[in-house]
Amino acid sequence: MSSAARYYSVRQLSPFVGNIQVVEVDYCRALSSDGQQWQIQASCETHQQIWQIAEQAYVPRRYVLYGSWSRSLGFSSLPLDPMLDVPDLQTIQQGLISALENQPALPFPPQDDYECWLMDQASGQPLALLASVTDPQMIPHLQLGRWQAMPQQTANNPLPADLSTEALSSLEQQINQQGQYTQWFRRLADGNGEPLESTGQGHNTWPLPPLLFDASLLPAAQRDTADALIRWQSPRLLSLHHLEPALRQQLEQFSQHFAVETRQRLHTYPVPLSEKVFNKIQVELKIRGL
Repeated sequence: MSSAARYYSVRQLSPFVGNIQVVEVDYCRALSSDGQQWQIQASCETHQQIWQIAEQAYVPRRYVLYGSWSRSLGFSSLPLDPMLDVPDLQTIQQGLISALENQPALPFPPQDDYECWLMDQASGQPLALLASVTDPQMIPHLQLGRWQAMPQQTANNPLPADLSTEALSSLEQQINQQGQYTQWFRRLADGNGEPLESTGQGHNTWPLPPLLFDASLLPAAQRDTADALIRWQSPRLLSLHHLEPALRQQLEQFSQHFAVETRQRLHTYPVPLSEKVFNKIQVELKIRGL
Protein backbone atom coordinates (compact mmCIF):
# COMPACT_ATOMS: atom_id res chain seq x y z
CA MET A 1 0.00 0.00 0.00
CA SER A 2 1.31 3.43 -0.95
CA SER A 3 1.98 5.51 2.16
CA ALA A 4 0.98 8.66 0.24
CA ALA A 5 -2.35 7.27 -0.97
CA ARG A 6 -5.65 8.12 0.71
CA TYR A 7 -8.47 5.58 0.62
CA TYR A 8 -12.01 6.66 1.49
CA SER A 9 -15.62 6.72 0.27
CA VAL A 10 -18.15 9.48 -0.34
CA ARG A 11 -21.82 9.60 -1.28
CA GLN A 12 -22.61 10.91 -4.75
CA LEU A 13 -25.55 13.30 -4.47
CA SER A 14 -28.10 14.51 -5.62
CA PRO A 15 -29.60 12.25 -6.84
CA PHE A 16 -28.01 9.50 -4.80
CA VAL A 17 -26.17 7.09 -7.09
CA GLY A 18 -24.16 5.19 -4.48
CA ASN A 19 -21.25 5.31 -2.07
CA ILE A 20 -18.27 6.04 -4.32
CA GLN A 21 -14.90 4.47 -3.48
CA VAL A 22 -11.98 6.88 -3.83
CA VAL A 23 -8.23 6.34 -4.11
CA GLU A 24 -6.40 9.66 -4.03
CA VAL A 25 -2.78 10.70 -4.40
CA ASP A 26 -1.33 14.10 -5.15
CA TYR A 27 -2.85 15.58 -8.32
CA CYS A 28 -4.91 12.54 -9.32
CA ARG A 29 -7.58 10.16 -8.06
CA ALA A 30 -9.59 7.08 -9.00
CA LEU A 31 -13.35 6.69 -8.48
CA SER A 32 -15.48 3.56 -8.53
CA SER A 33 -19.13 2.79 -7.78
CA ASP A 34 -18.55 -0.97 -7.57
CA GLY A 35 -14.91 -1.30 -6.46
CA GLN A 36 -14.01 -3.12 -9.69
CA GLN A 37 -14.03 -0.62 -12.55
CA TRP A 38 -12.14 2.59 -11.76
CA GLN A 39 -12.29 5.96 -13.49
CA ILE A 40 -8.94 7.76 -13.46
CA GLN A 41 -9.07 11.53 -13.04
CA ALA A 42 -6.22 14.05 -13.08
CA SER A 43 -6.36 17.52 -11.57
CA CYS A 44 -5.82 20.67 -13.60
CA GLU A 45 -4.38 23.64 -11.79
CA THR A 46 -6.46 26.80 -11.91
CA HIS A 47 -4.93 30.18 -12.73
CA GLN A 48 -5.28 31.10 -9.04
CA GLN A 49 -3.21 28.07 -8.05
CA ILE A 50 -0.57 28.59 -10.74
CA TRP A 51 -0.01 32.27 -9.92
CA GLN A 52 -0.93 31.93 -6.22
CA ILE A 53 -3.31 34.87 -6.36
CA ALA A 54 -6.28 33.28 -4.58
CA GLU A 55 -7.56 35.36 -1.70
CA GLN A 56 -8.94 32.35 0.17
CA ALA A 57 -6.82 29.55 1.63
CA TYR A 58 -8.84 26.81 -0.10
CA VAL A 59 -9.08 26.66 -3.90
CA PRO A 60 -10.99 23.66 -5.28
CA ARG A 61 -9.22 21.62 -7.94
CA ARG A 62 -10.76 20.81 -11.29
CA TYR A 63 -10.46 17.21 -12.44
CA VAL A 64 -10.56 15.81 -15.97
CA LEU A 65 -11.09 12.24 -17.11
CA TYR A 66 -7.68 10.66 -17.75
CA GLY A 67 -8.47 6.97 -18.30
CA SER A 68 -9.66 3.79 -16.62
CA TRP A 69 -8.27 0.88 -14.63
CA SER A 70 -9.35 -2.58 -13.51
CA ARG A 71 -7.42 -5.60 -12.26
CA SER A 72 -8.48 -7.65 -15.26
CA LEU A 73 -7.76 -5.07 -17.98
CA GLY A 74 -5.15 -2.85 -16.34
CA PHE A 75 -4.72 0.84 -17.14
CA SER A 76 -6.01 2.52 -20.29
CA SER A 77 -5.47 6.22 -20.96
CA LEU A 78 -7.62 8.61 -22.99
CA PRO A 79 -6.46 11.34 -25.38
CA LEU A 80 -6.21 14.73 -23.64
CA ASP A 81 -5.90 18.32 -24.75
CA PRO A 82 -2.11 18.93 -24.75
CA MET A 83 -2.74 22.41 -23.30
CA LEU A 84 -4.09 20.95 -20.07
CA ASP A 85 -1.71 21.12 -17.11
CA VAL A 86 -2.07 17.56 -15.80
CA PRO A 87 0.40 15.04 -14.31
CA ASP A 88 2.43 13.04 -16.82
CA LEU A 89 1.80 9.35 -17.46
CA GLN A 90 4.74 8.22 -15.36
CA THR A 91 3.44 10.14 -12.35
CA ILE A 92 -0.01 8.55 -12.78
CA GLN A 93 1.42 5.04 -13.07
CA GLN A 94 3.92 5.29 -10.21
CA GLY A 95 1.50 7.03 -7.88
CA LEU A 96 -2.16 6.26 -8.53
CA ILE A 97 -1.95 2.97 -10.41
CA SER A 98 0.45 1.60 -7.80
CA ALA A 99 -1.98 2.67 -5.08
CA LEU A 100 -4.82 0.90 -6.88
CA GLU A 101 -2.83 -2.29 -7.30
CA ASN A 102 -1.98 -2.30 -3.58
CA GLN A 103 -5.28 -1.06 -2.19
CA PRO A 104 -6.63 -2.29 1.17
CA ALA A 105 -9.81 -4.31 1.47
CA LEU A 106 -13.05 -2.73 0.28
CA PRO A 107 -15.11 -0.85 1.18
CA PHE A 108 -13.11 2.20 2.21
CA PRO A 109 -14.18 4.21 5.29
CA PRO A 110 -16.63 7.08 4.71
CA GLN A 111 -15.16 10.56 4.90
CA ASP A 112 -18.03 12.87 3.88
CA ASP A 113 -19.26 13.59 7.40
CA TYR A 114 -20.47 17.10 6.54
CA GLU A 115 -24.05 16.95 5.27
CA CYS A 116 -26.42 19.57 3.86
CA TRP A 117 -30.09 18.89 4.59
CA LEU A 118 -33.27 20.50 3.36
CA MET A 119 -35.21 21.40 6.51
CA ASP A 120 -38.94 20.72 6.72
CA GLN A 121 -41.02 23.90 6.73
CA ALA A 122 -43.61 22.68 9.23
CA SER A 123 -41.54 20.74 11.78
CA GLY A 124 -38.08 22.29 11.33
CA GLN A 125 -36.63 18.77 11.13
CA PRO A 126 -34.13 17.46 8.53
CA LEU A 127 -36.21 16.40 5.52
CA ALA A 128 -33.91 15.39 2.64
CA LEU A 129 -30.16 15.01 2.11
CA LEU A 130 -28.97 17.46 -0.52
CA ALA A 131 -25.15 17.22 -0.45
CA SER A 132 -22.16 15.96 1.53
CA VAL A 133 -18.48 16.93 1.62
CA THR A 134 -15.28 15.73 3.27
CA ASP A 135 -13.98 19.17 4.26
CA PRO A 136 -16.03 22.14 5.53
CA GLN A 137 -13.77 24.43 3.51
CA MET A 138 -15.50 23.06 0.40
CA ILE A 139 -18.91 24.38 1.49
CA PRO A 140 -18.61 28.00 0.24
CA HIS A 141 -17.60 26.71 -3.20
CA LEU A 142 -20.59 24.40 -3.67
CA GLN A 143 -23.47 25.30 -5.94
CA LEU A 144 -26.43 23.55 -4.36
CA GLY A 145 -29.21 22.54 -6.72
CA ARG A 146 -32.64 21.08 -6.17
CA TRP A 147 -33.13 17.76 -4.43
CA GLN A 148 -33.46 15.02 -7.04
CA ALA A 149 -35.03 11.59 -6.60
CA MET A 150 -34.19 9.68 -9.75
CA PRO A 151 -30.71 8.55 -10.75
CA GLN A 152 -30.04 7.65 -14.35
CA GLN A 153 -31.59 4.37 -15.39
CA THR A 154 -29.29 1.68 -16.76
CA ALA A 155 -29.71 -1.89 -17.97
CA ASN A 156 -28.88 -3.03 -14.43
CA ASN A 157 -31.39 -0.77 -12.66
CA PRO A 158 -34.42 -0.06 -14.85
CA LEU A 159 -37.37 1.70 -13.26
CA PRO A 160 -39.55 -0.94 -11.55
CA ALA A 161 -43.25 -1.37 -12.21
CA ASP A 162 -44.29 0.39 -8.99
CA LEU A 163 -42.46 3.61 -9.94
CA SER A 164 -42.92 6.06 -12.77
CA THR A 165 -41.05 9.17 -13.85
CA GLU A 166 -44.23 11.16 -13.20
CA ALA A 167 -44.48 9.89 -9.61
CA LEU A 168 -40.81 10.61 -8.94
CA SER A 169 -41.13 14.10 -10.39
CA SER A 170 -44.07 14.71 -8.10
CA LEU A 171 -42.03 13.51 -5.10
CA GLU A 172 -39.15 15.80 -6.07
CA GLN A 173 -41.50 18.77 -6.36
CA GLN A 174 -43.07 18.01 -2.98
CA ILE A 175 -39.75 17.74 -1.15
CA ASN A 176 -38.30 20.87 -2.74
CA GLN A 177 -41.44 22.85 -1.90
CA GLN A 178 -41.56 21.46 1.62
CA GLY A 179 -37.88 22.21 2.29
CA GLN A 180 -37.84 25.68 3.82
CA TYR A 181 -34.09 26.21 3.99
CA THR A 182 -30.80 24.30 4.12
CA GLN A 183 -28.73 23.46 7.17
CA TRP A 184 -25.22 21.96 7.32
CA PHE A 185 -24.45 19.31 9.93
CA ARG A 186 -21.48 17.20 10.88
CA ARG A 187 -22.69 13.62 11.24
CA LEU A 188 -21.56 12.09 14.52
CA ALA A 189 -20.87 8.41 15.21
CA ASP A 190 -24.21 8.03 17.01
CA GLY A 191 -26.18 9.14 13.93
CA ASN A 192 -26.93 12.62 15.24
CA GLY A 193 -25.93 15.78 13.45
CA GLU A 194 -24.07 18.70 14.96
CA PRO A 195 -25.10 22.00 13.26
CA LEU A 196 -22.20 23.94 11.78
CA GLU A 197 -24.16 27.15 12.41
CA SER A 198 -26.75 27.97 15.04
CA THR A 199 -30.28 26.95 14.05
CA GLY A 200 -31.87 29.32 16.53
CA GLN A 201 -33.88 26.45 18.01
CA GLY A 202 -31.61 25.55 20.93
CA HIS A 203 -30.57 22.12 19.65
CA ASN A 204 -26.97 21.00 20.22
CA THR A 205 -27.49 17.93 18.05
CA TRP A 206 -30.27 16.72 15.74
CA PRO A 207 -31.26 13.14 14.85
CA LEU A 208 -30.47 12.74 11.16
CA PRO A 209 -32.52 10.41 8.94
CA PRO A 210 -30.47 7.31 8.09
CA LEU A 211 -31.44 7.28 4.40
CA LEU A 212 -32.03 9.93 1.75
CA PHE A 213 -35.06 11.59 3.31
CA ASP A 214 -37.54 11.31 6.18
CA ALA A 215 -40.67 9.80 4.64
CA SER A 216 -42.64 10.36 7.86
CA LEU A 217 -42.59 14.11 7.16
CA LEU A 218 -44.17 13.71 3.72
CA PRO A 219 -47.89 13.90 2.95
CA ALA A 220 -49.68 10.54 2.92
CA ALA A 221 -50.18 10.81 -0.85
CA GLN A 222 -46.39 10.67 -1.37
CA ARG A 223 -45.59 7.79 1.00
CA ASP A 224 -46.08 4.99 -1.54
CA THR A 225 -43.72 6.65 -4.02
CA ALA A 226 -41.18 7.31 -1.27
CA ASP A 227 -41.28 3.67 -0.14
CA ALA A 228 -40.96 2.42 -3.73
CA LEU A 229 -37.93 4.71 -4.26
CA ILE A 230 -36.21 3.25 -1.19
CA ARG A 231 -36.87 -0.28 -2.47
CA TRP A 232 -35.46 0.59 -5.91
CA GLN A 233 -32.41 2.25 -4.34
CA SER A 234 -31.77 -0.63 -1.89
CA PRO A 235 -28.70 -2.06 -3.76
CA ARG A 236 -27.08 1.39 -3.51
CA LEU A 237 -28.28 2.21 0.00
CA LEU A 238 -26.66 -0.98 1.33
CA SER A 239 -23.28 0.68 0.68
CA LEU A 240 -23.96 3.21 3.47
CA HIS A 241 -21.92 2.66 6.63
CA HIS A 242 -24.20 4.07 9.34
CA LEU A 243 -27.27 1.83 8.96
CA GLU A 244 -28.80 0.10 11.98
CA PRO A 245 -28.98 -3.72 11.68
CA ALA A 246 -32.78 -3.82 11.39
CA LEU A 247 -32.80 -1.25 8.59
CA ARG A 248 -29.95 -3.02 6.78
CA GLN A 249 -31.85 -6.31 7.00
CA GLN A 250 -34.94 -4.65 5.49
CA LEU A 251 -32.88 -3.23 2.62
CA GLU A 252 -31.37 -6.66 2.00
CA GLN A 253 -34.86 -8.08 1.56
CA PHE A 254 -35.64 -5.36 -0.99
CA SER A 255 -32.36 -5.91 -2.83
CA GLN A 256 -33.32 -9.48 -3.78
CA HIS A 257 -35.60 -8.01 -6.44
CA PHE A 258 -32.67 -6.19 -8.05
CA ALA A 259 -30.23 -9.08 -8.24
CA VAL A 260 -27.98 -7.80 -11.04
CA GLU A 261 -27.19 -4.45 -9.45
CA THR A 262 -26.88 -5.97 -5.98
CA ARG A 263 -24.27 -8.45 -7.21
CA GLN A 264 -22.45 -5.63 -9.01
CA ARG A 265 -22.16 -3.59 -5.79
CA LEU A 266 -21.34 -6.39 -3.32
CA HIS A 267 -17.76 -5.18 -2.83
CA THR A 268 -18.98 -1.80 -1.56
CA TYR A 269 -21.11 -3.17 1.29
CA PRO A 270 -19.60 -2.63 4.77
CA VAL A 271 -21.65 -5.58 6.04
CA PRO A 272 -21.83 -8.70 3.83
CA LEU A 273 -25.27 -9.83 2.70
CA SER A 274 -26.80 -12.54 4.81
CA GLU A 275 -26.17 -16.01 3.45
CA LYS A 276 -29.89 -16.50 2.82
CA VAL A 277 -30.24 -13.34 0.74
CA PHE A 278 -26.97 -13.95 -1.10
CA ASN A 279 -28.04 -17.48 -2.06
CA LYS A 280 -31.42 -16.24 -3.32
CA ILE A 281 -29.68 -13.69 -5.52
CA GLN A 282 -27.31 -16.33 -6.88
CA VAL A 283 -30.23 -18.60 -7.75
CA GLU A 284 -32.09 -15.74 -9.44
CA LEU A 285 -29.05 -14.87 -11.56
CA LYS A 286 -28.49 -18.52 -12.48
CA ILE A 287 -32.12 -18.88 -13.61
CA ARG A 288 -31.71 -15.79 -15.77
CA GLY A 289 -28.43 -17.10 -17.17
CA LEU A 290 -26.39 -14.20 -15.77
